[in-house]
Amino acid sequence: MKERNKRMSKKRKNNNYYMYSQNQSGYRDEPASKKDKLLLFYFPIYLIAFFIIDSLPLTHYIIECPLDSYISFNQYMVIPYAIWYIWVPGWILYFMSKSGKEFRRLAIVMFSGMTVSLIIYLIFPNGINLREPITGTDICSKAVQLIRHFDTPYGVCPSIHIATITAIMLSIKDSRLPDITSTVEGYCMVITLLIGYSTMGIKQHSIVDIVCGVLLSFIIYYMYNYFTRKKAGK
Repeated sequence: MKERNKRMSKKRKNNNYYMYSQNQSGYRDEPASKKDKLLLFYFPIYLIAFFIIDSLPLTHYIIECPLDSYISFNQYMVIPYAIWYIWVPGWILYFMSKSGKEFRRLAIVMFSGMTVSLIIYLIFPNGINLREPITGTDICSKAVQLIRHFDTPYGVCPSIHIATITAIMLSIKDSRLPDITSTVEGYCMVITLLIGYSTMGIKQHSIVDIVCGVLLSFIIYYMYNYFTRKKAGK
C-alpha cells in the first residue's frame, strides 16, 4: 500500500511538472483592456504637437555626417520607407489584440520616445541639408516628392521613424507570445533594417539621426524594464 501511494505521489508530481512546463511554453495573456487602449489617444496629441513645432519660426542646427555622402540617393528605397506606415500600426494592433502587458510596454516605450523627440526638436531645433532636386519621373521618384511635400527637412534628430521601429523590434525580440518564433523574429529584423536604411536612401535622415533614434529607444526600453521589475520586486 505504501509503495502504491508513493507511485501515485510521484505520478502527481510528474503531472504537475508537465502542466507547469506546458504553461511556461504556451504563454498566454489577456488582450489589452479598455484602459490600456486609451494610450492610443496619444497619437492625435503627438501629431498636433509635431506640426505646431514644425511650423514655428526657429533657427535650425543642421545635422550632418561625412558618412552621409557615401550613401547615394535611391528612389526605390521609398518602398521599404513606406512600409513603416503599415508596420507601426500593424504591430500596435497585434500586441493590443494578444497581450495587454506587451502592448503597454510597446506603447509606453514608443510614445515616450516620440515625446522626448518632440522636446528635443523644440529646445534644440535641427534639420538636414541632404535633399537634392529629384529629376526622375517614375512612380518611386514621384512618391519621394510627395513625402517631401508633407515631411519637411526639420525635426529630424533623433529620428522618430527609427525610434518607433527600434521599439517594435525590441518588443518582438523579448515577446513571449507563441506566434513570434525565431523565424518571425529574423524576418522582422530584415524588414527593420530595410526601413532604417531607406530613411537614408531617400535622404530623409542623416546617419546621426539614425544612431540617436536607436539609442533613444534602447535607453527608454531598458529603463521601462528596470522600473517594471523593481516595482514587481524582482
